[in-house]
Amino acid sequence: MATILITRDGQPVQEVELVRERMTLGRHPSNDIVLEHRAVSARHCVFTCILDDAFLEDLDSTNGTFVNGQRILKHVLNAGDQITVAKYQIAFRPGPRRAAAPVPATAAATPAPPLGQIRVENGANAGKTLLLNKPLTTLGRPGVLVVVVTRGPAGYTVAHIDGDSVPQLNGKPMARQSACVLTPGDTLDLGGTRMRFEPAPA
Repeated sequence: MATILITRDGQPVQEVELVRERMTLGRHPSNDIVLEHRAVSARHCVFTCILDDAFLEDLDSTNGTFVNGQRILKHVLNAGDQITVAKYQIAFRPGPRRAAAPVPATAAATPAPPLGQIRVENGANAGKTLLLNKPLTTLGRPGVLVVVVTRGPAGYTVAHIDGDSVPQLNGKPMARQSACVLTPGDTLDLGGTRMRFEPAPA
């Protein structure tokens, strides 16, 4: 299980295990992780964990969220990453990874899958595309409905990680935290916004 160690001026403040799939950090007492400092926004940032991966997202904070000195909007977290929120320094420590199944020798030589993209099919953004060239891509609105598209050696998967609304894959409701394989032509429905997964142009 991943943990974060929060310090201020070199002194430990608290150590937190990321026990939930989504944990918010901010000044307001309703957050999972509360930092009572005026430079911390009421809802500052959020940690999201899915399977062995974790990422950090800024929630439009006033003073920003920084990782290794760079201001971020979304960031896939790695061992040793140093996060800065106002006067606080936060060290990220990943948990032990799940044991991977042995890879057959023939599979090791298999080329990486082609890049995919998401095409919006309705609404104001109809026709727009999003290239899925990152290890993790989030879609949706935090607190309402969020899915994560994961790019791995075997291809793409999608999982519902946050929100009370239920996304649909090919017209069927998706179970929370259950990764589904994406194949070209699959459609996602996120609260009425319809998207299609397809190969990216070469």
